Amino acid sequence: MGTYPPPYHEPTFEPTAEQLARDRLLRRRTRLYIYLPLGIISFISIVIIVLILIGIFAPGIQGTEVFISALADIIVILWIFPMMIIISIFPISYVAYLANRRQKRKLDPQTGPLAYRSRIQVLLWRIQLFMDQSRAKTDEVAPKVAKPVTTANAYVAYFGAWLNILTRPFRGSTNHDRDGNGNAV
Repeated sequence: MGTYPPPYHEPTFEPTAEQLARDRLLRRRTRLYIYLPLGIISFISIVIIVLILIGIFAPGIQGTEVFISALADIIVILWIFPMMIIISIFPISYVAYLANRRQKRKLDPQTGPLAYRSRIQVLLWRIQLFMDQSRAKTDEVAPKVAKPVTTANAYVAYFGAWLNILTRPFRGSTNHDRDGNGNAV
């Protein structure tokens, strides 16, 4: 026996006349303010691309290079203006966000040690706590690690001086540094 999808039932919800009117208004605004500008921009873009292709594949026509250069300049200019607007919107929206957050803080006051602290401040405090813990751990472990290295270096220096003293008679030099302090006699 196979499984079949359940039979389709008509939705039981009936929107009100006001909801249908808002839906019609939303669709009208969407067509007017979103689809129409996108259509115009798409049409202009297609026309520019076709003109560039005509300019590229018709090299015999006088002034083709100037024409393509002018179209490229137009494209750059048409991209610069919206980018300037978008980039200028970011700081404005950030300031508006901060102002809105400050107003919400007044309505809902916070308490405790983290009251009115930003996430960055809390992150920096956590990093500082980690660094303090690592400093304490370093102060604890460093002598344990340095002791074998210091001992090994002391043995190397001792055996180096011992070999130096043992090989002095065989070097044939008359100036001997008897006590190893760098003063030759």
